Order: sequence, then structure tokens, then C-alpha cells
Amino acid sequence: MVPVVGLEFARAYERQLLQALERDMNDQAALTVSLLEHDLAEGIALGAPRHGKVLSQAAERTRTRIRVLDPSGEVLSDSHEGGPPEGPEPAPPSLLGRSVTSDVATRRASTWPAVPDRVEVRRALAGEHSAHTRTAHRPSAVFLFIATPVRASDGQVRGAVYVTRSTLPVLEELHRVRRSLLKVVLVTLAISVSVTLLLAFSISSPLGRLARAAARITRGERQVPVPVAGTGEIRELAQSFKAMTEELDQRLRYISDFAADVAHEFKSPLTSIRGAAELLAEGASEIPEDRERFLQNILLDAERLDRLVTRLLVLSRIEAREGHLTLVDVALLLERVSQRASHAPGAEPVELALTATRRWVPGHEADLEIAVSNLIDNAQRYSPAGEAPRVLLQDDRGGLRITVRDAGPGIPEARRAKVFDRFYTTDGERGGTGLGLAIVSSVARAHGGAVWLECEAEGGTAVHLWLPGARSAAPRAST
Repeated sequence: MVPVVGLEFARAYERQLLQALERDMNDQAALTVSLLEHDLAEGIALGAPRHGKVLSQAAERTRTRIRVLDPSGEVLSDSHEGGPPEGPEPAPPSLLGRSVTSDVATRRASTWPAVPDRVEVRRALAGEHSAHTRTAHRPSAVFLFIATPVRASDGQVRGAVYVTRSTLPVLEELHRVRRSLLKVVLVTLAISVSVTLLLAFSISSPLGRLARAAARITRGERQVPVPVAGTGEIRELAQSFKAMTEELDQRLRYISDFAADVAHEFKSPLTSIRGAAELLAEGASEIPEDRERFLQNILLDAERLDRLVTRLLVLSRIEAREGHLTLVDVALLLERVSQRASHAPGAEPVELALTATRRWVPGHEADLEIAVSNLIDNAQRYSPAGEAPRVLLQDDRGGLRITVRDAGPGIPEARRAKVFDRFYTTDGERGGTGLGLAIVSSVARAHGGAVWLECEAEGGTAVHLWLPGARSAAPRAST
């Protein structure tokens, strides 16, 4: 882009210089014609000695050659009688005695017509202002010629003024400009190359490191450090890639831990079922009571496995759920779940208190219903007979907080940090799977909320499930 602009600038600048040169030559010709016509009116003939001196003074500082021609085209006066200032033409023959013109200059002009035969001179002697351009090859230059008629007071053409000027000053100026432009182009090119190399390095180097890290991850490596370097979009890409790898590593760890936990939980009931079945198959005991006990153990373990599978399916569905949230009427949901729990066989009625000013939060209604059902089910199982679980809905930090409180013995402080872990239960004899609170924790995370518990000194446990509104900050969990 810069070379093209520089070239166009040089061309425009050359045109301006040539136009200025031609205007200057026209002005000199007009002034000289005015002087000569004034002398003619005073009776001074063309070619008078004073004319040569005037012409020399006029052309001295302008690098211009001015000649006065008679009606036949012969040179009467020449501003450069001693030789051309820079052009190739020799002095006229009548002035050869004072000429210092070189043979080289003579040879350079040998291809040009004689002055009287030139088209611009003939036109000027015919009464017409004329201009012409000629080229010299050694040295390479363009010469401008302007011929203007000189008239007497009666209007008759008595001669002509012939102005010659080389474009060498223009060429010198253009050479200077082009040299400056070349420097600018070279500097610009150097800067462009440097910036291009710097940008290429700043882009390719971080991308190369990311590609190598991705290749290591593809090969199955874990804990691959992801370099975060570069600027702008490259840095954002590296940060996103790092976050993705960390999330992927966490997901892989979760799957690994989940598989280990499931295998551990399934192992005990499966071992028990297998042992009882083998004893029955071998006929180790013919006592009906023992056979009944073995069969009952098999049924109990099968039911436990069924509950585990059901809860695991619920947990996996919640953690894998995608899609947009919808507005859920939490108050209506609590009323529905509380009524269903209160009418369960042998269950204590649930006390429900709705103090919140809002009712709606964005969420998945089915998942929230499962979470609340698990909390109420836990509270009913751990509350003593005659003590009803209490459910409270209240406003909290731009969202809603659901609190489910029981009157049970509470949870030992050493176990409180684990109650939301998968398969952890404080009392396996009550038939728990250890997945109820884990499901509640997953629902809270899926909704951008939080879950925590509080245990009172005199007994009883309160589990809090906080759900954010449209834009809320999650509260800190406490125990």
C-alpha cells in the first residue's frame, strides 16, 4: 500500500513541478517580449548589445536560456553566449568566437533540427505562441522550448523570443523525493515485517503449546499443564481450553469415584445374596426357619439394590440434565410435597410455614420436588414419634430459602462434613441408601444454589436449601 501511494505521490509531484516550470518560462518570455517591444518603439533594433546583457542577467539565476531571433530564425542575442547552461545546444555560429561549447554538447544536439527549422520557432515567427518538448538521452533529460513572437507597434512580427529550460532541476528534486520515499518504504517494510513476525510468533507459539497440550490429553494423560499465554483472543482461547481441561479432569475424577462408590455399595448386598443363594442351593440347612431367613435376607438385599439403582438413576439424570430453566412456584410445590408426605402411612404430619414475599424461582420443577421430598423424608425418619417435621419458606438474598427441621438426635460434628457425600449414611439400619442428601446437593448445584445444615445443641437438625432468583449471590454455608 505504501509503495503505491508513494508512486502516485511522486507522479503528482512531477506534474506540479513541470507545470510550475512551464509557467515560469512563460512569464520570462512575456517579460522579455515586453522589453524588446518597448525598445522597438524607442527605435532600438533587436539584437542590440544591451539586449545580450539584459538576457544574461534575466537568465543568470533561473538556469534558463533565452534567445532573441530575427524574422528568419537566426539568433541575434543569447543569454549564454559562452555555451549552454545545461542543455545540449551549442552557441550560434555568429558567437563561436566567444563559445566554450564542448564537442559532446554538439553531438548530443545533432539529432535536433536547426533553430530556424523548428516547428515552435516557425509558428512564433508566424505570429503564434508555441511550445515544444524534446528529449536528450545523454544525460537523460527533457527540455522545454517556448517561442513567443515580438511585434512592432504596427503589429508586424519582427522576431521571436526563444526560451529553453531543462527539466534537470525537476529530475533532481524528484530523485530527492524518491530517495526519501524509498527510505520511508524501507522503514515501513522493516516495521511491517517485524510486526508480522512478532504477531506470528505471539500467535503461533501459544497455539503450538496449546496443540501439544491437547495432543497429550488426547493420548490419555492426566494433569497436563495448560499454558495461558498470548494476548487478546489467543489468551481467551488458552483460558477457555484450560478451564475445559480442568472441568474434564474433574468430570473424569467424578466418574472414577462414582464407579468406585457404586461398586463398593453393590458389593455387600450382592455378596450377601450370593452367600444365601449358595447355602440354599447346597441344602446346608433343612430347617424351614433357616430357609425362610435366608430367603428374607435375599429379598431385603434385592430391595436395597433396587433402591440404590433407582436413586442412582435419579442422581445421574439430575447431574446430566440440560436445557432452559422455567419459573417454578416454590410455595405451591412445598404445599404439594408436604401434603403427600403427611398422608404417608405411619408418618407424622408436616408443619408448613410460608413467610416469603415471593413464590417463583427459575428451575426444574421435577428435580426440586425430588430434593424437597428427600429432605422431608429424612426429617420424618429421624424425628421421634409425636414430633412433626417443620418446613419453612422465607426470602433470602434475592432468592428463596427452604428450611426442613426435624426433632431428632442431631448429627455428630465429626460426621456433618460428609452427610452430602454419595452413599454416606449415619444409620444404615433405617433403610437409607446414603443418596438422599447427595441428590439434594446435586439439585442445589444444578440451580446455582447452595445447601447446608445446622445442628442445635439440644438436638434436632435443620437443612437449608437456598435457590437463587434471577440474579443472586449464593450465601455461605454454615454448620
